[in-house]
Amino acid sequence: MQRKGPRMFMPQLDRASREGLQKQIIRQIIAAIAAGSLRPDEPLPGIREASVRWGVSRNTVVLVFEYLETEGYLQTRPSRGTFVHPSPPCSTSSVVMLGNERGMEAASLGGQVWPDQAFIGDPARYSGTQDGVFNLGFGSDMPLYRFPAWQKTIERLLLRDNWRRGGEFQPNAGLPFLRSALARWLNLRHGVAIDPQQILVITGLQQAHSIIAHALLQKGDSVILEDPCYPGKRQLYEKLGMHIVDGAIDRKGLKLAELAPEQARLLCVNPGCHIPTNVTLSLPRRKQIASLAVQDRCLVFEESMYDLLSLEKKPLPSLLSLTEGRNLLHAGLFAPCLGGGLMLGYLVVPWALLPAVLEAKLLTGNGLPWLEQEALARMIDTGELDNALRRTRVVMMRRREAFMAALERFLGRLEFCGTEHAPRLSWFMPGHHGSVADFITKAENAGIRFPGNYAATGIRSTAGLPELQSLISHGYGEVPEESTDTLFARLRAAV
Repeated sequence: MQRKGPRMFMPQLDRASREGLQKQIIRQIIAAIAAGSLRPDEPLPGIREASVRWGVSRNTVVLVFEYLETEGYLQTRPSRGTFVHPSPPCSTSSVVMLGNERGMEAASLGGQVWPDQAFIGDPARYSGTQDGVFNLGFGSDMPLYRFPAWQKTIERLLLRDNWRRGGEFQPNAGLPFLRSALARWLNLRHGVAIDPQQILVITGLQQAHSIIAHALLQKGDSVILEDPCYPGKRQLYEKLGMHIVDGAIDRKGLKLAELAPEQARLLCVNPGCHIPTNVTLSLPRRKQIASLAVQDRCLVFEESMYDLLSLEKKPLPSLLSLTEGRNLLHAGLFAPCLGGGLMLGYLVVPWALLPAVLEAKLLTGNGLPWLEQEALARMIDTGELDNALRRTRVVMMRRREAFMAALERFLGRLEFCGTEHAPRLSWFMPGHHGSVADFITKAENAGIRFPGNYAATGIRSTAGLPELQSLISHGYGEVPEESTDTLFARLRAAV
């Protein structure tokens, strides 16, 4: 008697539909998992076999599997294939709570994926809303905590390794394993040899600024800050008695021609993605700032927040790369790209400044979470962190394109100010649509929030971008593609 092989999932594809084939397959696999016709741990066909049987390109299958694995529906097992995740977001237990009839109805071709609040547990994750509210903040619904590799790493640390190292006090500068992994990782990203001892693990860029201010500055020193910038950064230096020099921003980034950086003790700049305009600093201006640092004419602090999710094919070289770390402080933060819960970052310090910075680090904070440091170090060491970033980049690029297209259908052709780094988007409000304040007020009354749109408030100089008052800056990382039309339907009704 011939043994039967595993059941073969076959999507019903409507090639005349406006919905792309990739979206159709994703929708039907999710619905099949929710309905129970695809069960946990059930295998799916390989990429080549699925491509032939489903009549689509191999690239389409790859993107489908990558998306569903990122969302937690599928799981890739080395040398074995692709399987339904053992505990997918919507499992058969969800269908029991919903009723199998609704589950099977959702799996049918052309039907709505799920009615409102169909997913038990966290409907906000799938609709892009929470309590009926769309959040256009700068977070992401794809945090590192949701990636299978992170979950396996934590499981191994807590169960197999029995949390052995968790009972030890760790160096205040950070876990040695993480600092070594970061040194290798930064070398690959920036082409600069960095000693692990030059790296401090930090819990946010605000802590990095606090350490630098206490270690290297004195009351009355001049500090150049981009204007506008993150308000907490300005408040810190003002509270400590430093003199703030406002650096105007234009479409090429910080305008150095109007400044005298040699007269300042510190120049702070975010070249990759200025906050909040999202402008990228041009290469000539990067080289000019790098020259200031290398010639010891001014100490430079480079921030890196959204650079990990650059959507450009070839990002510009960082200041760390251009200076090889000479007279330059470089800090990065993982939270903007890997989820706000992972408030870990790093500060790279030149040797000459290291003793003072280490002392200030001890005074401003004496402890870091061991478990997250160890897990992050293992993710970097195995290459899984870069895999997670690649998968997130694919999803965010699609979301960006969907959001930009919907915006222009709604408001007409727009001038975008910054689109290169996920999940941030900035654009100028057309004059005939009224003021930014009125637009945001109406949107928020309709349940569409714009947290962090402080571009048009507290501005001290407008020499660089006179139209800054009409800039709207927001995110799209918490809004899945399938929710974009719903969001804009609500926006049209409100505005």
